[in-house]
Amino acid sequence: MYSRLSIVLFSVMFCLIGCQEKKEESPKTADSSGEKKPNIVLILADDQGWGDLSSSGNTDLKTPNIDAIAKYGVSFDNFYVQPVCSPTRAELLTGRHFPRTGVYSTSAGGERMDYDETTLAEILNNAGYQTAAYGKWHNGTQPPYHPNSQGFQDFYGFASGHWGNYFSPMLEHNGQPVNGNGFLVDDLTEHALNFIEKIGTILFFFICPSTPRIALCKCPTNTGIDLRTKI
Repeated sequence: MYSRLSIVLFSVMFCLIGCQEKKEESPKTADSSGEKKPNIVLILADDQGWGDLSSSGNTDLKTPNIDAIAKYGVSFDNFYVQPVCSPTRAELLTGRHFPRTGVYSTSAGGERMDYDETTLAEILNNAGYQTAAYGKWHNGTQPPYHPNSQGFQDFYGFASGHWGNYFSPMLEHNGQPVNGNGFLVDDLTEHALNFIEKIGTILFFFICPSTPRIALCKCPTNTGIDLRTKI
């Protein structure tokens, strides 16, 4: 639950889907001026520090996919976040300093973001984007704080804090309890790919995997999973 959250990566296509009550609109691919809109993928790696990447010189980890984003995109030399996860996530979603959002901690209600905050997902919804979020939320577990109440049309993951089980855990899909399917990161990724293939148009996707915090977690020997290739 306590995190260093210092890696935020931007790419093309992705995440948090909300507001089920909102009227569905026909997908759009361009604004009123006829300009084509980009797909947006926003990845927030929970509990991952700057030194937790092979591109930062860490010889104990292999993170080729993230390294490639830095190599072929833009890498910031200075980037500042809060020392714990909920305030950082609230700032990322709203563009505002965390005390203004009502978030001041990671538990006992301090993690809840004010429901009247305007999120990036809500702004992009109004611009014609399809929005989705997969992974850890930790800014409020029930409406009106839930991802589906904060601009995300589709949410799959867990809305609370630290999750101790990363193999077929109990999760939720748009407020309904469901059983996860296999290794959590694979499961989240599969939902993300299915959403992208289903929508096939402009979308905003926010994914927040919580697995960087489980470096001491031993995987069952019969899974055949090399965690180094999953990052």
